[in-house]
Amino acid sequence: MTPALQATGISVRYGGHVAVDRVDITVPDRGMVGVVGANGAGKSSLVNALAGWSPGDRPTVRGSVQLGGKRMDGLAPHRRARRGLVLVPQGKAIFADLTVAENLALMRPPLRKAGRHAFSMDEIFALFPRLADRRNHKGGMLTGSERQMVAVGRALRAAPRVLLLDEPSAGQTPHLLHELLATLRRLIDAGLSVLLVEQSVRSALELVDALYLLERGKVAAHGPAGTMRDDPRLVEASLGRVPS
Repeated sequence: MTPALQATGISVRYGGHVAVDRVDITVPDRGMVGVVGANGAGKSSLVNALAGWSPGDRPTVRGSVQLGGKRMDGLAPHRRARRGLVLVPQGKAIFADLTVAENLALMRPPLRKAGRHAFSMDEIFALFPRLADRRNHKGGMLTGSERQMVAVGRALRAAPRVLLLDEPSAGQTPHLLHELLATLRRLIDAGLSVLLVEQSVRSALELVDALYLLERGKVAAHGPAGTMRDDPRLVEASLGRVPS
């Protein structure tokens, strides 16, 4: 079966600094894959390269990105998103002066979805009941966890085939993070694929099918989540001990 996302030889260079060095990564259809690593390991640079984003200094990006077997590298970020490769960036950027409903309405489903599902407002409120209760609250009044839910809900409006999540645990309480990730797990069971970029190994291992460990821009280890749980390199990378 063709993977939902296949990236080969991804390299990201900022001037003389190599942030990502020839990384290969695969997200299977209806799968959830985690990428973990300490600060500065290259996680955000990798996920931005997959989405075609160039925040800050424009890096040099090389490698192949395929979505459902079709090449994405060379396409602008908005074109990748229209084809179903949708990024929720770190920072949960939503508009503080707009309500929850208005923030969600900003994302209009693509005209050509090729069998992908564009979530309606009612479906998003059913997935995140907390947002339904706050639909008329402005973004600036929301907690960090609620802003993350809005950002994910807005991405679901774009009919993603693969959802790229960059550190959703930032600013989250453990309970609400688990609630968010459990919701994503249900979406995977319904046909979505997710690449979860995290610093927290604990959060990633709870729900992912497979895990990649990045160290200094390179894949230091990867494998099924059950196998990676016992890999001593997770501890050696100063990521904290993983519960048994």
